[in-house]
Amino acid sequence: MVEQAQDTSVGAPAQERPFDVQTFTARYDPIEDRICLNAVDASGGKQAIYLTRRLMDQIIPVVAKHLEEKTPKGVPSDVVQSMTQERVRQARKAEPPAEPVLMDLETPRWLCTTIQMQKQPAGLAVTLTGDAACKAQIPLADPHLRTVLDIFRNTYAKAGWDMRVFPEWLGPEQAAVGQGAQVRLN
Repeated sequence: MVEQAQDTSVGAPAQERPFDVQTFTARYDPIEDRICLNAVDASGGKQAIYLTRRLMDQIIPVVAKHLEEKTPKGVPSDVVQSMTQERVRQARKAEPPAEPVLMDLETPRWLCTTIQMQKQPAGLAVTLTGDAACKAQIPLADPHLRTVLDIFRNTYAKAGWDMRVFPEWLGPEQAAVGQGAQVRLN
């Protein structure tokens, strides 16, 4: 389920505060038939967060719509979006590749059942929730959202999932980022 929500983590006890994702590596898990985000926080804590295709199919259009809303009036949205997407890809190619986030046997693993997105001035604050003890927050600026769309599209392709959920302005080519691509949020 995708929801828009207010931030309720202020004043929560430490054990109930969400896991604040600093970097994550997305990969397709063929055994689970799910996307897994191997995430790490600022202190080096790790979590493996599983996302179903059903949930992903709901959030991808929300992210695309958020980005499309920033198109200047009177300009073709698909042209602006594809050009902006390509600019983000070129900037990403110029950066040194990040080390993938790897999990070990002690890494907590959980299934995300709800995603809440809250608009921020420069992007979206994304909260992933599983059972009562599982919650992670990911602040995604618009360039990060574009990178995440590329990563998820590549992951969908690897999984053999239907790609029609992605906006056409992403283009026909696979982006330079591939399976196991990372997003650094700092």
